[in-house]
Parts: sequence; structure tokens; C-alpha cells
Amino acid sequence: MRTPVVASVEVRLGRPTLVINGQPEAPLMYALTDCPGSRWSWEEVPARNIALFGAHGCRLFQADIWLEQVFGPRGGINLSLARRQVAGIVDACPGAFVMLRVHLNATPEWCEANPDECVGYADCAAEPERRRGLERWVGRDNDAPVRASFFSEKWREWARVRLARFCAELAATPEGASVFAIQVACGVYGEWHQYGFFCHDPDTGPAAESAFRRWLLARHGDEAGIARAWGRPGLSVDGVRAPDSAARERAHAAILRDPAGQRDVIDYFTFLHEGLADTVIGMAATVRGSWPRPVVTASFFGYFYCLFGREAAGGHLAAGRVMASPHVDCLCASPVYTPTAMPLGGTGHSKGLVGAVRRAGKLWLDEMDRATSVSGCPWDKTFESSIPDDVAVFRRNLLQPVTRGGGVWCYDFGPVAGTPAFTRLGPMGWWDEPRLQAEFSGIAGLARGRIGLPFSRRADVLVIHDPWSFAHTVGARHIPAEMVFGVMPVSRVDPISRLLTDGVAEALHQSGLVHDDALLSELPGLDLSPYRLVVFATAAFLDPERRALIRTRVASAGRHVVLLGYAGWSDGSALGPAVAGDLSGFATRLHRAEKSEQTLGVGGATEVLSLGRPFDVPAFDAPDIQVAGRWEDGSASAVRRTGDDATWWAIALPPVRPGTWRALGREAGCHVVNECDETTLLGDGFLIVHTVAGGRRTLSVPGGPTIQADLAPRSTTVFDAETGATLLG
Repeated sequence: MRTPVVASVEVRLGRPTLVINGQPEAPLMYALTDCPGSRWSWEEVPARNIALFGAHGCRLFQADIWLEQVFGPRGGINLSLARRQVAGIVDACPGAFVMLRVHLNATPEWCEANPDECVGYADCAAEPERRRGLERWVGRDNDAPVRASFFSEKWREWARVRLARFCAELAATPEGASVFAIQVACGVYGEWHQYGFFCHDPDTGPAAESAFRRWLLARHGDEAGIARAWGRPGLSVDGVRAPDSAARERAHAAILRDPAGQRDVIDYFTFLHEGLADTVIGMAATVRGSWPRPVVTASFFGYFYCLFGREAAGGHLAAGRVMASPHVDCLCASPVYTPTAMPLGGTGHSKGLVGAVRRAGKLWLDEMDRATSVSGCPWDKTFESSIPDDVAVFRRNLLQPVTRGGGVWCYDFGPVAGTPAFTRLGPMGWWDEPRLQAEFSGIAGLARGRIGLPFSRRADVLVIHDPWSFAHTVGARHIPAEMVFGVMPVSRVDPISRLLTDGVAEALHQSGLVHDDALLSELPGLDLSPYRLVVFATAAFLDPERRALIRTRVASAGRHVVLLGYAGWSDGSALGPAVAGDLSGFATRLHRAEKSEQTLGVGGATEVLSLGRPFDVPAFDAPDIQVAGRWEDGSASAVRRTGDDATWWAIALPPVRPGTWRALGREAGCHVVNECDETTLLGDGFLIVHTVAGGRRTLSVPGGPTIQADLAPRSTTVFDAETGATLLG
């Protein structure tokens, strides 16, 4: 019988490190999906893929189990399916360590018996469902399903009791000895998004509204405090309701909510996300308290990029709250799904603010779920690739999080994509191909070789985001009839936030600059000494304390400070251009631009960006500033001012071209690694260049070698950042 696994996440040599039985382990995994046909480890196709990855150096595996598959309707427990799931992995790969993703969803029968404990939607009634055949249980999560509310104390207790018993009893079995991590899962696709958030407005059910009233009393003290904060004399707490869709989609200025007149909506979203975070923390604490030995607790959380314009409705605004919890060891997310980031030539970066997670001492895991040519894409029958292209994307995606101090799992939808060559082949995993398996082996070897060495990332650009700013900006429901799975929808009311998030991130990854990202909440204790350029991107709400820190700590030492979009337009009490100008020193106004077309010029680089429709945008008026950008009518859209301690910039529409950021970085004295607009990653001893065109490159590592290289077209090349040697070419 195997000695039970002891696992933890510890900060070692500057990185959160997975430690199993006292030894550091590279966090590279293979995962089965939750889909019928590819979810059970002992079945023919999953077992083959587990064995393949095991033969090429993979020791960590993940599989799903649902509380519903373990407990009967009256609470009786049967661990046979869970034990068989773990045993199948270990049989296919002796010595494997297993992460179980445990879905905490209440059963349909429980929801039917407890309607007041379920999710309500502001814009529609919930849609009852009847399962048919081998239905994928998460498949309806983003409709308007009947699901237990995250704010139901009855559901929380139902889940906690079963999760605690599951952990205690599984840990005592021979199979439990191989389990190193439990990932708690719920919400849309198990990723802790509010149900139905793409096209609907959750949660307005009785459980959520009761919890909201309790939260308001705790936040504002009493009914009179709520009435004062909301500007509604005589308001009683019993009269409080969750905001309707019209209130959620109403802006006071451009995309911004007025903290004086729309405090009820801001309060609601604050409550929604604090409660969500506390639910995740509570479930992780249950695992920690029930597993009889050290075990890694994990959860999908910290999604920021690529939230489809629905950050407040279904994102993770309270990511910092979970990062600060001692009960959560590991945060996970899928990669961004924008059409410019996913394919060959894109960036392949994560949805999370990985730098903030690393500094919090948590392990970050990306999900690699990009299809390959081996078996195609189950949701996109037009998908095309080739094995060489697959290799380039696979290499890029697996090493992206490694350069940030994290890890990754390969999530295999391949077996449900269809039989690739019916006359001779059956269902196949996405990476069931010799060159791709050899690629995994090489990447795993590189990652393992870094475990005993200090982590470093020579970033001199810092991008600061505040997820909470999305409680202060409007979003709109998408139209169900226009939704196509796998296609990015565009917000109907906020065309700017996608530029501030996805546009800026993708451009920086391809600029040749080395950047890091941070939460605004980190600012008081963050070491700013490495950074020459500090960018406030999604930071519409800056309270007086943060404003003082920006003036004193950030705008110093000759740095360049860039305020993008509506950064600083709200201080929590007031909203508007005067509030923004008080921070930046630029005379600011709200300007109606008919085409909303900005022409920006920085250091010889010119970029034209248009919203394509009339919009209320920032404009600047002052005779003593340098104009760097203009709207189509000549009004200033981007300005700069150099003082004794810092250079300030205010730019209405953010740069989304790599060359513009490269020029802006040069203005600030930042190091440029690569002069070409292609994904260039530097961290943990690796320099990685992902290119479509290929060609001769001069690559300059800050504090390291200058590398002359001939890059193959459609390739990803990995260099040793300390010696310049080619590690994977």
C-alpha cells in the first residue's frame, strides 16, 4: 500500500512551489474533462492518454467527481466511483499524484425541493431542466438554469457537510493515498462564475436578497445608514431589493456609475463578489479541516481578462480576498479566448493577474485547452491546424505561466472532438501524437530544471488593475440569439474596457517590453523600484488613500505614470472629469466624439484607434502640456507633462499596438528585448519568442546576453536567458 501523499504550496526561491512528500514538483499536469466519453480514467481512451503523458514525464493528473455521484438523496455515501477514478489514473501511470476536481452542485431534486434557495435572474425566470441521456452536467450553466444560490446557507451547509465527509473518508482509502490536491468547483463550468451571467443578471433570488440585506446592515450600521448612503430617506431594510437589469445597465457618465446616486448598484456588486469569495474560501477551509494530512486546496478564481464585458455580472472582482486567505493554496483559470490571442501568432496568456497571485504566495495554474490538428475542435468544425503549428502553440501556452512562476494542465477535449480518420482510428486525445508527446517531455524537463534555482522576472513595466472598478462601470447582457459558443461577444454599452484589459495585455506581450501586472490593493506594500513605467489601466475608482500613494510613491524617481481611459474619475464619493483632473493635474472634460477616433503619436510611433460610434470620452484642455493624441475634431485625447519627479500621461483610448507600447516604454527608459511585434516572454531563466513570420532577430536580455538568432516561420523558440543558448528550437 502506498504511503499517503503529503502536499503543500510553499514559497521557495521566490516562487510558490508545489511540494509533494517534501520534494518540489514542477506543476505540469494532464487532465481529463467532465464530458461523457472522456471523463472516466479507467476507460480505454482516457487510460491511453494518461499512460502516454506518464511515459513522457507527467506525474500530476486531474479528474472530476461530483458530490451527486458520491452521496445518495438521503445523504448516504458511496465512494466506489471516486475511488475508481483515482485508481484508474494510478493503474495507467504508477506513481501518479492526483488532483480531484470536486463539483459542489446541489442535485436537481434538491433545487426543486428548495426553490427559495436557488438563483434568481433579474431579467427572466429560471429555466427548469430535465436531464436526458449522458448529458454534460455543466452544459446549461450559462443559460438561466435552476441552481442553488451561492448565498444560500442551506446549500452551503449541504455542500460543506458532504465535502467534509467525502474528504475524511476518501483520505482513509488506499486510493486517497495518491491524492495531493482537492479543487473545489461550482458555478458556470465549475469556475465560480454566477450562473447565466453572459446573457442574464443573477442573483435576485430570495436567498441572495436576504443575504444582501444582512450585508448592508453590517456595512452601513443600520437602516438609517443604508438610507443615507443610498440617498433614500425612510428606506427600510425590508424594502431592499437586488437591482433590476435597467439599473445595472444605466451609466451616469460614459461607462461610469455615480457613487452618489447609484450607490445601491455599487453596493450590490460589492456584496455579490465578497460573498462569492467567502463561499470559495469556506469550501477550501472545509477541505483543509477534513483531510487528515496536508493537502493542496485549489479553485478556479482570479479571472480578469477575457470576461466578455461581464466582469461585474460573473467575474471575480474579489480576487484579492481569496489571494489573502490561508485556506486557498492554488488558483486556476483558462486562457483568454480572444480571436487574436488563441491561435498561432497570438499571446496564449492566462485570464488571471498571475503576478499578483505569485506575490500572494499562491500557485497559479493555467488550463491549456487549445485544440490540435490531431482530433480537431468539438465546438468549431472549421478549426484547422498542422502538427508543426500545434507544436508552436503548445510550447507557447505551456511555458507562458512558467515564465510567471506558475504551472499548467492540459485539458483534453480531444476524445469528444470526433474520430479523426474513421476507417482506421478511434477517438484520440488532442496530444496523442509522437511529436507533441516529445514536446511535453522537453517542456517538463526545462521546468523541472528550474525548480532548484531562484525565480526572476526582469520586468520594468507595471500594469495596475482594480477589478473592483467594474462595480463602478456598466455592463450589458448579451443577446442569447446572437451567442455562438467559442465566439467572443462584444459589449453593447462599454467598448472601452475590452481595450483596457485584453487590448493592452495582448499588445504588451508582443511589444518586446517585459511587464508585470498587479492589483491596486497591492500598491501600499509593492516594491516599485524595478519599474520605470507604471500604467493604471482599469482603475476608474481610486479612493483618497490610493490617490495619495500614486502622487507620493508612484510618481517619483523619474518614472512615467500613465492613466488610461477613465482612470481616477471616481473617488468613491464624487464622479467626473474634475475628480480625474485633481489626480492627474490635467484639465479634463467629458467630450462627445462622433467617430471616437483617436490619433496617438508617441516617440515616432503613430496609432489610430476608433470606437466606430459616437461616445462620451475624456478630453484635455491646457496650454502648458504636450499633446500626444487628438480626437477627430482636434480636441486633445492624450497628453503628457514632465515634472521634477515624474512624467504624467493621460490617454483616453489605450494603445493596443505593440509598437506604440514599445515607443512609450523607450520614453520611460524601459528595456526592449525584441524590436518585432511578436509574442516575447521573459522569466524564470527563459526567453521565449513566438513568431509567424520568422527571420533574423537581435534579442537583448536585460542584464544578460544579446542573442543573434534566425527564427523559423510559425515557431516558438526557447532560449536560456542567462547564456543565450537555444533550449528548444
